[in-house]
Amino acid sequence: MQKAKAFRIKNKERIIHATLFTKDRKSPHLIIVCPAAGAPQQYYQSFAVYASKYRDFDVITFDYSGIGKSLQGSIKKEKTNMSEWGENDLQLIIRWAEDKYDKICLIGHSVAGQVFPKSKKHDRILAAYFVGSQSAYYGHWSGIWWWLVLLFWYLVLPITTFFYGYLPGWALGGKVALPKRAVKEWRKWGTHPMGVLQDDEKTIRAFESVDIHIHFLSFEDDKMLAPSAATQALMNQYKNAITTYQFIRPTDLKLKKIGHFGFFKKKNSKRLWPMPMYYFSQYVNKID
Repeated sequence: MQKAKAFRIKNKERIIHATLFTKDRKSPHLIIVCPAAGAPQQYYQSFAVYASKYRDFDVITFDYSGIGKSLQGSIKKEKTNMSEWGENDLQLIIRWAEDKYDKICLIGHSVAGQVFPKSKKHDRILAAYFVGSQSAYYGHWSGIWWWLVLLFWYLVLPITTFFYGYLPGWALGGKVALPKRAVKEWRKWGTHPMGVLQDDEKTIRAFESVDIHIHFLSFEDDKMLAPSAATQALMNQYKNAITTYQFIRPTDLKLKKIGHFGFFKKKNSKRLWPMPMYYFSQYVNKID
C-alpha cells in the first residue's frame, strides 16, 4: 500500500513544504522531483505515485519558496529569487534526505536544470534526469519563437511585475504567480548570452563541479519554452558532467502532443514515465 506524507522542512530563513511518497516498507533510495518555475508540487503527484511503486525508490516532491504551499504570506512581500531555489530550497531537501537514503537521484523540470548546481549538496545526487530544461537566453530561439521570447523578456515581464508587484500566473499560461525578485533574476538569465552563468565565477565553478551522469530530454513540440537548441546549450554548460541528450517527436511514441508540460501528465505515463525509471535503476542496481 502506498502512502503520501506531507511535512515541512525548515531552517532559520524559510519553511519548505514537501510530500514523501512511500510504500509500506521504506525503500533504500530516493528520487527528488525538482519542479519548474510556477509549477506546484501537486502537478507532479501522479508521477511521484507511479515512481514510488518501484521497489528501489521513495519519491519526494516539494514547493519552492514563494510557490504553492511554501508561499508564506503575500506574494508581493516574498523576497526569494531563483538562485535561492537551488542554494536554499533544494539544499534543504537533499540535506533532509542524505542520512535517510543510500542513493539519491533527481528528476528536474525546466528551470530545475539551471538551479540544480547552485545547491552545495548537489554532490549527493547520484544521477539526474532533466525534462525540458534549457538555457533561458533568447538567442537559442528562432523564427517567430525568437520574437515571442524577446517580447516576454523585454515587455511582458517588466510591465506585469511593475503593475502587479509579481508575475501573475496567466503570463506563464498557468495559475501560479512568481515572486518579483525571482522574475527579475530570471529575466537577467534570459537576456544574457551565458544564461544562468552570467559571467559569474561562483556560478561557473558550481556548474563545473557537477560531474555526475545527467540525461537531458527535449520535445519537438516544445518550441516556445524549451527548444532543442536551448536544452543543448544548458547541457554544454555542464562541462564535467557525463551528459546524454534525447530528442522526442510525439508521433514517434504515437502521441498527439507533449510540449513543455506534457511529460508529467498521467495520460502520457505509459509512453514516457518508464524512461527515467530505467535510467535511474541502472545506477542503483548492479548490472551483470
